[in-house]
Amino acid sequence: MSAEKTTTRVGIENGRAQYAFETVRRYVEGNIQRDNKLKEYRSYVKKLPAMIKVNGLGQTLAFLAFCFAKGDQYRVLYQQISDWIKQKQPDLLEEYGEKRDMEFVEIVVAMNSNDYRVISNEVLALLDWMRRFADGMIRDQISKSKSNDSIL
Repeated sequence: MSAEKTTTRVGIENGRAQYAFETVRRYVEGNIQRDNKLKEYRSYVKKLPAMIKVNGLGQTLAFLAFCFAKGDQYRVLYQQISDWIKQKQPDLLEEYGEKRDMEFVEIVVAMNSNDYRVISNEVLALLDWMRRFADGMIRDQISKSKSNDSIL
């Protein structure tokens, strides 16, 4: 592999990792005293890659976007994924959603198979980083909460 391709790949991974870190950190900091929400979020981040592989990205996004009854963590994850793809693939999303103001999931399900595959792989790569950070940050936060509770 050439040095240029390696540098590009590392740059893309670093950007993904940075976004995942910041996104998960903001969520954890916003829910410091809510251990159940943190555990649910971590669990959903871990389950999403399997859901995407089994059901496809479009169906998984539809589930996240419209499954409010189970908690707002689904909607948060939907928004985090949507924001990342809008940041990384603005031209591609604009190509499909330019005619009207479309929801992210609508744009994804309207894509041709090649673009759909590109977006699916990008989301899976992002979720891999989010899973790593969520697992570590949330485990640490819950441990801190429990140790603070035992002191009181």
